[in-house]
Amino acid sequence: MAETFEFAIEKGFHFGKAFGERFGMPVNDNRVYLPATLGRGFIQEVFLRDGIALCLHRYRLEQEFSLRRLASKGPSDRLTLKFDCRKVALDSVNRESILFAPGCEVEMGTGNFFTEVFFPAHQDIYFLAINISRQTLVDFLELGTADQVLQQGLLQNPSFVVNTLMSEEMEHVLKQFADINPKAPFAHLLYQTKTLELIYQLFSKLTERSADSGLSINRLDADKLYEIRSVILNDLSVTPNLTELARKIAMSPTKMKMLFRQVFGDTIYNYFQVARMNEAARLLKDYSVTETGYRLGFTNMSHFSRLFEKYFKVKPKKFKDGK
Repeated sequence: MAETFEFAIEKGFHFGKAFGERFGMPVNDNRVYLPATLGRGFIQEVFLRDGIALCLHRYRLEQEFSLRRLASKGPSDRLTLKFDCRKVALDSVNRESILFAPGCEVEMGTGNFFTEVFFPAHQDIYFLAINISRQTLVDFLELGTADQVLQQGLLQNPSFVVNTLMSEEMEHVLKQFADINPKAPFAHLLYQTKTLELIYQLFSKLTERSADSGLSINRLDADKLYEIRSVILNDLSVTPNLTELARKIAMSPTKMKMLFRQVFGDTIYNYFQVARMNEAARLLKDYSVTETGYRLGFTNMSHFSRLFEKYFKVKPKKFKDGK
């Protein structure tokens, strides 16, 4: 059973201090180490200029660990950007057969959502939460008249969440955070620089999305969208049935498709295919091309090969052979 840490972000809240009190661990220079029973590694808080707060998780767990952030009350003038390199939990109900999706992702949203993050055991965890005011973020982005929709969304929407897969550049910068010595000269300048670099990379990717995607979604609908994402990723051998998915979350297919694209930046089918191909690349390390294709629901290996080549610019056999 996963160890759980539940918290609510309120004025003056320090994650590291609360974590240390919960597990009986001292906090020095805003860093707290995990107890040996939970794992090896640390949680580091950094407080930068302009009211930006960072919370870096860098550890390897001996058991599953769950973070539960309770929803804040009412609208908030602050946003949370989560850069998450771990295996994403897909099954939050059946704790005995929990599955994890491949890949790293970024989530940006308001604090008035309940969120629960599951960290698996025996994996290296790189997780960074950036807490920043709406106005500071807009000021950093220097949004002009052509970006009024985005500016209005960031400043005024009472609740929203957007999710995207992490680029290789973002993943590289995220891992650099763990190597920063907070006591070194100019450490805060380096933290600030890397934080702005991540924000730049995130919005460079988000602006590739449709201009009319919007930035407003209520908490209930967001929960439903993450639910159907879990259904999709739980079995990548089954093509999503949009009618069944819409019925499962009691939402019209039109609304479901629109909001899914808004939050995850792609259609449900394309999101499924990208995850499917990423899983194929992972499976090819241990299985033949044919067995990998069968495991992902392909009966026509030529079709599997063409689709894989479309995504990775190389045939699966050459990919497996490392050519």
